Amino acid sequence: MAPAAAPVPRPRPACRAELWLWLCLLGSSSCLRCGNEQLVYSVTFSKDTKAARCTQVSYTRTKPILLQHPCSKYSSWDKQKMSVYLGKFVFISMTTFESSLSPLSIPEELEAKEAVVSAIAFVHTDRVSMVINGRVYVYFKSPDRWVPSAGVSSSVSELSNVHCCYTGEDSQCKVVSWTLFAYDTGHSVSKSHIFLSKDGGYTFTRMQISTGERGMLLGVYNFNSFGLTGLLINRTGGDETGKAAGAYFKYFGTENNHVPNYSSAVFRLLSKGPAKLWSIHNLGLRGFLILWTTDILLVSSNNGLLMDEVTVMPTKKFQNTTFPNCGFSLVTVSRSEIAVLTQDKQVFYGSISQVTTVVYIATDESIDLNTTVMLFEERGWLTLLSPVMSNFSQLYDFKKCKFNLQLAVRRSQQSCDVEILEGNFQNKIYYIDMHKNLTLNATFVPKRGKTSIPLVTVSNPHVLAFSAKILERGFTYDGNTEYLLHIGLQQQYFSGFAEHDFCYGLLDGELSTITVDIPDKGIGCIDVAPLTALVAVSCPPTKHIQIFKNITACDKGLIQEAVLKKNFSYTISYEIYDPQFLARPNIQQDNLQIKYDFKNLGCPLLVYYKNPWVPILELWENSAFQEHVSAEFVMFEINGMHNYDYLLTANDANCFSQPQNWTALLKEQESPDPHTAWTRRNYMSCKNRNGPELKWPSVKYQVLGGGKNKIIFPPYNGLYVFKAIIVDTFYSYCDLTITFSIYVYGAFPRTYLSFQATLIGLLILILLLILTGYFLPHLSLKKIHPKVKVF
Repeated sequence: MAPAAAPVPRPRPACRAELWLWLCLLGSSSCLRCGNEQLVYSVTFSKDTKAARCTQVSYTRTKPILLQHPCSKYSSWDKQKMSVYLGKFVFISMTTFESSLSPLSIPEELEAKEAVVSAIAFVHTDRVSMVINGRVYVYFKSPDRWVPSAGVSSSVSELSNVHCCYTGEDSQCKVVSWTLFAYDTGHSVSKSHIFLSKDGGYTFTRMQISTGERGMLLGVYNFNSFGLTGLLINRTGGDETGKAAGAYFKYFGTENNHVPNYSSAVFRLLSKGPAKLWSIHNLGLRGFLILWTTDILLVSSNNGLLMDEVTVMPTKKFQNTTFPNCGFSLVTVSRSEIAVLTQDKQVFYGSISQVTTVVYIATDESIDLNTTVMLFEERGWLTLLSPVMSNFSQLYDFKKCKFNLQLAVRRSQQSCDVEILEGNFQNKIYYIDMHKNLTLNATFVPKRGKTSIPLVTVSNPHVLAFSAKILERGFTYDGNTEYLLHIGLQQQYFSGFAEHDFCYGLLDGELSTITVDIPDKGIGCIDVAPLTALVAVSCPPTKHIQIFKNITACDKGLIQEAVLKKNFSYTISYEIYDPQFLARPNIQQDNLQIKYDFKNLGCPLLVYYKNPWVPILELWENSAFQEHVSAEFVMFEINGMHNYDYLLTANDANCFSQPQNWTALLKEQESPDPHTAWTRRNYMSCKNRNGPELKWPSVKYQVLGGGKNKIIFPPYNGLYVFKAIIVDTFYSYCDLTITFSIYVYGAFPRTYLSFQATLIGLLILILLLILTGYFLPHLSLKKIHPKVKVF
C-alpha cells in the first residue's frame, strides 16, 4: 500500500470569503461557487513499512458516494469521525478528510485480481464491515488489517445495520450497534440468503425466514426501536389477497413481543426494481428511513409503515413542488437535515420531520458528479468534497468547499416560527422498569404572534406510553411567552391506554425513542433541532439486591473475621450434599472441602437452628436503598447442601395448581444448572388456576417471599452459602440475584452412638444401680467385729 499521511493542521480558507458572503446576500446565482474553498493536504508522511503486495479497492457504481459514521454527528462522539469515500478509489478517514490519504487496498492473498466493494457498514469507531467480490471482511483502520468474516456461505452484495449513539453505557445499545445483516438482492424472498451477525461482522449465521411472501428482496432492516426486523420486497404483480403491485415492508419479530407479522402500505419504487437502492437508516433510532434511487426519493417517519415522497417548497427561483425530472445524483443527511444534489447539479436543502420538505438552494455547473460528494460536518453547513491527486506524492489531497446554508435559506425567504426548543434529555438514555414512570421536560418559545406547538412522538408505541401537557412559564427578555412541555412516560403494558394484545411481552425489555419536534417550524429553523432521547423499558444497569444483615456470626464472636480472611475453609459431610443439586440421599462420595470466599460473602448472617428463617432482601439503585423486596424468590445452596426444608406445603400455601420445585426443573435441563433452572423467565405461580392440576398438596412449597413460607433447619451447626433469585415475573426486568452466607448455630454436638445402643446402656446402668442397692446392706452385715460371737 502507499504510505499513510501524517495529519497536519487544516489549511486556512481562501480570502474570498467576504466577497462570497456579499454575493450570497445580493442574490447571486453563483452562490454555491463558494469562496470558503480549500485544498486539504499533508506536508509530512510516514514511511511505507508494508512489503506485502496489495490489490486496490474500487466501488461498483459509476457515481461516488460518501458515508459518515452515524455517531460522528453527535456531540459525545466528536473525536470519532470515521468517513468512507466510495468512488473509483476508496478512501477511509478518521478525521473527515483533513489530511492526504492513500487509496484503500487489500492484500493479494485475499483478493488477487480485482477488489470491487459493493457495500460498507460501520461496526465500530475504527473499523468497518465490507463486501468485496461477494465476500465479507472486517477492516481495521488502525492497524491496517483485514479479517475475513466467518459463516457467510454464499455470495452477498449488501450490508445493513443501525447504530445506537446515545450517551451512556447500555448493553442493549451495544447489541444494536453490533447487529449486522449480510444478504444479496435481486432474488425472490424464498430463495434469498440472509445472514445475521451479532458481533460486529466477525461471524454470521444463516437466518431462517419463512414469510411465504412472493416478490424480489430489496433490503433487510433492523428496526430496533420498533422491536422488529423488516424485509423490503418488490412485487411486480398483484396477489390473491388483493395486495397491489409495488414495494412494501414485511415485518417480523420474536415470540415475546406478541405482535403478529404484518406489512406496510404499498408504495411505488420501480416496476422492475432499481439498479441500485440506497437507504439511510441511521437517524438516532427515531424511526426515520430514507430510500432513494436515481429516480425517486422517499422518506418514512414510522419505520417504513408509510413511505412518502419528499416535496419541494416553491420559491421565486424554483416554483415547482417536485424535483426536476433529470433524477438524483446524491442524497446526504445529518441527524435532522437533508441535502439533495440532482443530475443537473441543482442543490436542495431541508429538515427531516414528520413532513419532510426541502427548498431549492442553487445550481452549480462546476460540480463534477463523477468525483464530488456531499457531507454535513456541522449543523447548517454543507461541504462538497472531491479527491485530487497530489503533486508531491502518490497520495490524494481533498478539495473542500463549505457552504453556509443559513444564508441560502434566508435568501429564499424561509422564516422560522420558533425562538427556542430546549430539553436536558437530548441524546441521553433513560430506563423505565416495571410499574415505574419517567418525567421529561422541554422548554419552547414561539415567535410573537405564532402558534407553533411541539409534537411528541415515540418510535415504539407497543412499548412506551406517554401523556403530555403544556404549561405557561412566563416571558423571555424579548417579551415572548415561554412554555414548559411536561411529558410523563410509562410502560405501555401497565398504562391502561391500550389492550394487552397491543403490548409487547414482559420477559425481555425493549427500546423506544421519544422525540419532541415542531413540525411546522419552517425550513428556516436550522438552529432548532428536534430533541430525542432513548428510553429502555428494561432493567436499569445499577439496580441490584442486597441481603439485610442485622447480626452476623462475627458480631457474636462465634467466628473471627480475621480467621475468615486467612484462606478459611470448612468441610461438608458427604451425607448432606449432592453435586447435581437433586437432594439424592446415600450418595457414595467423599466429604467436600470448601474454601470460604470472604471478599464476596463477608461475615455470615447468624441464624438459630430452631427458628424458621427467611432472608430479608433489599432493592438498591445508584447506591441508594429503594425498598424491601416483597416479590417471590427462590433459593438454593450453591455447594449442593440439602439438609434443610421448607415450612409450608402446597396446601398450606393455598395453591390452586401444582407448584414448581427444584428437582423437577433441574431434571428438565440437559445439564442441570440451578443458576438457570428457575428464573423469572420460566416461573409459574401456583396461584394461577390455569396451571397444572394440584395432585400432591402435601409436597413442600419451595417459593419464598410474599407469604409465610420459611426455611427450617435440622439440629446442625455450620455454614451455608445460599443464592437467592427473584422469580416474580411482574417485579422487575432485572435478573435480580444475590449470593450470601449464613451460620446456623445452637444445636448440641452430634452423638455417634445409635439409639438402641444408648437405650441398652441406660438399662444396664439402671439394673446395676438396683443390684447395688439390694446387695450392699447384706454385705455390710457380714462385717462382724472379731470380739463378738455370733450364735
